[in-house]
Order: sequence, then structure tokens, then C-alpha cells
Amino acid sequence: MSGFFGLIPLFALSASLLAQETSADGADRPLEIIPSAQAFDEGQLAPSVEPTFSSPPLGLFQMGQLAESQTQLLDAREKYRRALQENPEDDALREHYAWFLYSNGYHDKECLRLLERTLQRGNASDPASLFNAIVEVRDELGLPPTPMKKPPGEPRKIARKNGTSASLGSLSTDTSRKSALKSSSKNVAKTEIEEIESFKRWLFVPSYSYSFFNKGRQGWQEEDAQLYYRVNRKLTIGGEIDILQRPPSGTNIYYSAMASYQLLKYLEVHGKISICPDPTFLATQIYSGGVIYQAMPRLGVLMDYQRLNFIQGPIDQVNPGIVYNFNDENWITLRYVRGWAFNELQYNYYSAALNLGLPGKRRLSFAFAYGTDPDAQVGAVNNNTVTSLSPAYTYSVFFTQPINRDLSMFAGVQYCYRLKELWGDQLYQQLTPTVGLALKF
Repeated sequence: MSGFFGLIPLFALSASLLAQETSADGADRPLEIIPSAQAFDEGQLAPSVEPTFSSPPLGLFQMGQLAESQTQLLDAREKYRRALQENPEDDALREHYAWFLYSNGYHDKECLRLLERTLQRGNASDPASLFNAIVEVRDELGLPPTPMKKPPGEPRKIARKNGTSASLGSLSTDTSRKSALKSSSKNVAKTEIEEIESFKRWLFVPSYSYSFFNKGRQGWQEEDAQLYYRVNRKLTIGGEIDILQRPPSGTNIYYSAMASYQLLKYLEVHGKISICPDPTFLATQIYSGGVIYQAMPRLGVLMDYQRLNFIQGPIDQVNPGIVYNFNDENWITLRYVRGWAFNELQYNYYSAALNLGLPGKRRLSFAFAYGTDPDAQVGAVNNNTVTSLSPAYTYSVFFTQPINRDLSMFAGVQYCYRLKELWGDQLYQQLTPTVGLALKF
């Protein structure tokens, strides 16, 4: 289980950045990801839980979008209102809510207040159209003319950007904005309703990590690069090259392909295939797949299966779990793993991960795991390979810092305390710092 949580922020960041649209100030919300474990020693076989594209359950904003798409306008309005109460400084959310009210005929004082506040903030996507909408709503309400100065420019077709993440446990996409300026006055310019997908289609995530050991063990290092492409609002595909150097065993390389598809409104399926052409300590192939089901507005149910084909034999494991979303920025994930190694060993371990949103769209992630996983001692008895289980405690903490709208940096550290199977003595301690970037384009 060594390395089990080492890449939590890496995979969480990569999937989330692609599966959601970024707001004008670089806001993003991560998706729930279970990270890969790595093989730990010469002859040691570490089962891994492959990353998924799964995300936390729906937040208020996403529930509002869902209700809006189903023309449940009263429900959508209530969800948007509550989402703005939770995030009063989210300018893009405010602008979306204002245009929702205006374009659906809710020309009341709340709509006017939101329109004027959006224009006053100075970062609206179409100030000229906002001004015309304010003029119209004030006229319909019988209020005096607006004291606000008319901004330069002409009203245009509007493609709004999402201010919060939108996802149903998955690669659910950010909804395109619908906007229409309905004119009842010669002072109000008309625009057409237009839907435009507004998201970055590519995501590139390189990372580097180095592991330090006690007990005289040599250090390891790993270089990983992931590239994702968002085909449309339901399908994302990707590729990965993972180079693992484990002296004295040498260097092994995984070549991977992955995909995620939103099959139904509340159901996402995902899968991944990894191949190591000439392994000395890794599996020759890894096949994994799973689903995430949105059981309740804030609760998602996870289920994954994985098959690892080692030279010594196969390892199979099932990974059920749940993810609970407190709000759009904070959630917790609980996982249980049950495995069968080489048709003779059975093992299990447990994990928990907590993700916290910080001011400035920063993110802090904590994780803990405990359990056993299989290892193999080559030639231990009469030149035969002996397989056994070794328990370990694994802790990690990671921090994500947005640099700008399309670039984020993450860094963190993982600590693993592994025990011997028979006596419970220390086998080794492992400390693994990791750094990486995520670039959308």
C-alpha cells in the first residue's frame, strides 16, 4: 500500500480541472479521485487503486443548473439563491443568477439588485448588455432612471462562464449560459439566445516525486505526465506515461489510456488500461473500471474493480466507497478495498480523504489509509518465490495553489510506516515529497 495516497492531489486536480469550467478568477473544484499505489520493493507487488474521473455530489449551483435544464424554474431560482448566500463574493455565480432571472422574466427588485451589483463589480462579460437590462427592469418597475454610467461598447451575443464547478460525480460538464435581452423599450438592444460551450478541452499534468527510506534502502523517484482531452460535455479521454525508478530493480514504465463517460444523468462510468512492456517490479497489465452514482444531492456511491497481472500471478480487488459533499469546496471520501492475490492471499485496507477549500481558490487535502497488501520475496525458500502480506499506515497532506486562470501548482508529502508481517516490527519508513503543475489550454 506504499504510495497509496501519494498522488491524491495530482489525480484529483487533473480530473477536476478538466471536468469543470474555470471561472474568471480561476475557481475550480476538484473531483473525488482514488490515487494509484505503486510497487514498493524488488519483487514486491503492490495493488493499486487507479484514478477515476469521479467528482463529489452536486452542490447547490449544480442542482440549480439541473433544475434549470429541466425547466423547473422555481426550484432553480431557490437553488441559485442559496448558492449565492453561501458564496456571496462569487462574481460569476452572481452574474449567472442575474441573467437567469432576467431571461426567464423575473424582472423584480432582486433581479435588478443582482444586475446592478454585477455591473458595479467591473468584471462582467458584457457590461453594455447588463446596462440595457438594468434600464429595462427599472422602467418596468416604475423606478427612476439608473444613476449608473452607461459603459462603452455595444451589446453582443453572450456566452456566460460558470462561477462554480458543475459535476455529477463525474465528468459532468459546465452548462452553457443562456441569455436573452428582451426589449420593450427603444433604449434596450436585442440579442439572440445562444448556447456556447465554454471550457478548456486540454489538460496537461506533469509531476515529480522522490522517496526517502530508512534502514539503508535506496531512494526511488518517479516522473509522471498525463494528458486529457475533453471530447464533449459527456466524454473525456486521456493518456499517461509513468516512469518509476526503483533501484536495484531498475526502471519500469507504464503506458496508460483512460476514458470517462456520463452514461446517465446520475451515473458515470470510467475505465483505464495500463501496460508495462518489460516489468521487473510492476504489473505487466492493469485493467480497471468503475462507476459513480449520485444517490442523493450530496452523497455519491463509488464502486471500482481492478485486475493486475503480475509475472507471479494476478491480483484482483474491489473498491467500494462513498463521498459526501458538505458544500462546493469541502467534501470527504471513504473507501474500503478488498483484494485477492495469486489466488491464495486475501487482504483489505481502509482510507479516508478530506478536501478543504481555502481563500483564493486554494485547496488543502488530507488523507489516511491503513491495511495490508501483498509482497513477494523472490527465491526466499528453495529458490521459490514466497508471497505474504505486510501492513502499513500511510498519511499525506497536499496543497494546491492557482497561479492564474489556467495554471495551478501543487505540492505535498506522504509518509508511510510499514511493518513486518510476522512480528509487527518496523520494516521501513518512507517519506515522499511530490511537486507538479496542471495546465489547461
